[in-house]
Amino acid sequence: MAYNIENETSELLIYDKARNNINYFPKSELSVSASGGIIIINRTVGDLVSIIFSEEASMIDQPSTNSIHELVTTIHSWIISGISSSNTDIKRVSYVLSPAQVLALNSTPVVLVSGVVGKELQVISAAMRIKFATVAYATNTTLAIGTTTDPDGQAQLNCLAAVADIRGTMGLVTTGAVSNLHTGEDLVISVETGNPTAGNSQVVVDITYREIDL
Repeated sequence: MAYNIENETSELLIYDKARNNINYFPKSELSVSASGGIIIINRTVGDLVSIIFSEEASMIDQPSTNSIHELVTTIHSWIISGISSSNTDIKRVSYVLSPAQVLALNSTPVVLVSGVVGKELQVISAAMRIKFATVAYATNTTLAIGTTTDPDGQAQLNCLAAVADIRGTMGLVTTGAVSNLHTGEDLVISVETGNPTAGNSQVVVDITYREIDL
């Protein structure tokens, strides 16, 4: 196999392992589709549309998926992650967590949105999907979203112990705690209490949030 496609904050990385070439492309200019078993990534700059990637799904090492549909869905979720849904302060981010990231989420929360100076990031809604592989996550199974110093303070769902593909909506934390929001801090996803002790499934999270200037 010859390619890795990786998700960065505002860019998509395409690694051609056979030629040892690495290129970064702005997500805001990209779209993905599939035709005849070929994964196609287009780049649009002004009125010019060009194909920057066109390969059989079998040639892609990462992301590793079970079908062309899952591969396109995963790359699409990466492309739209961090892109504003409009020109307002309401935005949307989608992120695909690898099993390695999930197993370390308590000790190493994953940044979903980088902090904005002078603003607080508030979750409006959050949903998750587990693409079950073969081993369920164990022991610490509550997925949580919050800010850097309060990583489980905005949304939670005890869902990681699932033994099949599932979808779910994360419940917003409504305790009224003053610590839920922090100016300038990242929006992160974590696991409560401690790291899961087992598990090997991908987890996809979709969050709608807003920037608040207080």
